Amino acid sequence: MSTSTVVVHGAAGTQGAAIVRRLVAAGHRVRAVVRRTPAAGVHPQVTPAVADLLDPAALVDAYLGADAVVVQLPLVFAADTAVPQARAVLDALRKAAVPRVVFNAGAALAPEPVGVPFVDARVLLAAELADAVPHASVVAPASTYMENIAAPWSWPLVGAGQLAYPLPASLPNPWLALDDLGAAVVELLSSPVPPPFQVVAGPQALTGEEAAAELALALDRPVRWRTVEPGEYERMLAPHLGPEAAAGVAAAYAPRPPGAVQAPPADPAVVVTGTTTLREWAAGQGRP
Repeated sequence: MSTSTVVVHGAAGTQGAAIVRRLVAAGHRVRAVVRRTPAAGVHPQVTPAVADLLDPAALVDAYLGADAVVVQLPLVFAADTAVPQARAVLDALRKAAVPRVVFNAGAALAPEPVGVPFVDARVLLAAELADAVPHASVVAPASTYMENIAAPWSWPLVGAGQLAYPLPASLPNPWLALDDLGAAVVELLSSPVPPPFQVVAGPQALTGEEAAAELALALDRPVRWRTVEPGEYERMLAPHLGPEAAAGVAAAYAPRPPGAVQAPPADPAVVVTGTTTLREWAAGQGRP
């Protein structure tokens, strides 16, 4: 895709901002869907387009004339909001005749609806996107983002010598830098025949202690791994995200109940690998 107009949802968020930076660097014109103007945190070279995610007509106006749309759904967990937002986006994409869409699921996709609106909205959008636009791709991380470590509930703990995260210590985790996610999204937008689904992984699969050791080397201070339970993680998140979002995010790390459908491992054919190592990323974050 040559220089074009790309509409981006969530452009002020950490994931959206990384995608916007890559799009701007590649010379694309970027239009951000925002709830109001002025929109805090949006890249200065981005044009805002005011639209509520429950208002298909406003979304159509935001999409008109765009060569592509990057869809990212917000951290919404209410049953009367999350799934209707996904349906409104699909409706607007059809009515605006958007030719190309990349949907960043933001997390590993569940194989089917699970009764949690936040999850089910993403399952719905991923399932119906190909029927809404001619060129549709869904992109998801293989696991978790490095930027979660730099979040306000985590980075101060790293400064105190502790990498606390709700993953088993022995689980090799391919931590992904958001800049590499942005690069993958731009590549999908540029592909003449984009794949319908792509998983982006970091270049290293690290156990908890290995990840802590990489941070220690980058920051020149001792760092140890500590596995936290989802309930503790929820308490870490709540002062920063609010109780509803904290509970929803933490629930994503809870073990699936017996008998629940488990997502199969990603087919290696759909996995692309970023280039940013955890040590390189941490060295660029400044002192915690």
